[in-house]
Amino acid sequence: MQAKIYISKEAMATVNAIKDLDYYDRVSLSDYEATDFTSSPGYYLNTNALDLAELPDDANVAIHLTPADAETYNHHVSIPTILRGVIFSGAPNLPHGCGKKLGYWSPLAPTIHHRGAVYYQNVLNAYCVSLTDTDEESDLVNADGAGGAVDTLLSDGVVIVVTGLAAMAAKLAPGQYVAVSISIDTAMLGIELDGFMSSQEYVADPAQKSETLFLRAADILASPDANHIVISALRTDLSGYGYTY
Repeated sequence: MQAKIYISKEAMATVNAIKDLDYYDRVSLSDYEATDFTSSPGYYLNTNALDLAELPDDANVAIHLTPADAETYNHHVSIPTILRGVIFSGAPNLPHGCGKKLGYWSPLAPTIHHRGAVYYQNVLNAYCVSLTDTDEESDLVNADGAGGAVDTLLSDGVVIVVTGLAAMAAKLAPGQYVAVSISIDTAMLGIELDGFMSSQEYVADPAQKSETLFLRAADILASPDANHIVISALRTDLSGYGYTY
């Protein structure tokens, strides 16, 4: 079972406008102000992993976690460097049960462009992934989309971790929501991947634009660990280009 992630009407409009575009068509839209979605809510959401739905007009959002309230936000939300980018299931520094948690909130749906992802692993979580396809020029792609990788590709985006929500969600009605905002570092998420693929921290700056996810209380309580939510929430602008070297 995968949980739905709710987003605003504006964000959903952006998602619907770009979700079927390939990398080149999507990026080319930014050449013209009238079709530039890069500053619009929803642009950086990881649509290859998230099951998105529009937040109902009458939604009751009971809790807001936002970088504007740094003390509360930093107590509950983190963006771990060790989980950013390409993560395979055998990565040495995965939190306990990370794969199962990602699978509930944001299971990756590998595509042909993930071939070669083994060569772009997170620098703090890289390991020697066993391959079955020894011919690097082969066009074969395994079911996991990793181009011969035996282990499973879990994520290739910006992962957020939300902790300590179990007791808070238990006090809410099942249909109430918790809003989690994530700052957008356009330099790190752009077409230059030096920062994204480095050990550099992702900074939650309240002055930056943000994406906001709305999590339903019932889904939080039904998750593998309501006190440790793991979501591959954001993608880079190079999403869909393909891993080449």
